Amino acid sequence: MCEAKGLPVPATVADHVTPHQGDRNAFWFGALQSLCSTCHSSTKKREEYKANPPKGARAYSLEVGEDGWPIDPAHPANLPRPTAKWAGVGG
Repeated sequence: MCEAKGLPVPATVADHVTPHQGDRNAFWFGALQSLCSTCHSSTKKREEYKANPPKGARAYSLEVGEDGWPIDPAHPANLPRPTAKWAGVGG
């Protein structure tokens, strides 16, 4: 069962509750939880990335609202776009 979904979905990944970040002791002896591959590959990774972005990471959140649009004003999708100037069109 996937602990993140709380549903009877096959758990295929033993996930570290606290990211081990290369610490061998934490990798082998840290607390684990059962997750399905979807939750581990998307939800969990996004949470870890947000909590501890790697050096040189993007400076905006990947979190989206209910409408599916990025909520961070610094996300490229929310930045002003240059308007295209179409020569010879419309006039």
